[in-house]
Amino acid sequence: MEFDPAVVANAKIAAGAAAGGLVRVFLRPARTLGQTLLLLASCISCGFYSTRPLIDWWNLPTDYAGAVGALTGFLGLSVAEAALKLNFRELISRFIGKA
Repeated sequence: MEFDPAVVANAKIAAGAAAGGLVRVFLRPARTLGQTLLLLASCISCGFYSTRPLIDWWNLPTDYAGAVGALTGFLGLSVAEAALKLNFRELISRFIGKA
């Protein structure tokens, strides 16, 4: 059975991003299952969509796609977790109050 190389490359990136996110979730678990699923979805999408531009920008070989996907997934999950902790109502009221 032969697979399309583009599908295999995309699957490698998505699996790497998911692995990076799972490591982050195990190191610092979320409060609820819904937050865990939201964080994992954000890390997979962050890793999937940012890996190709980073590989092109750093002139890396495509063999590093899984590792770059894992790193960007790990970092994307950290950013998403920080966004979950923000109190947007307070930030908006401060912004409107200063204007």
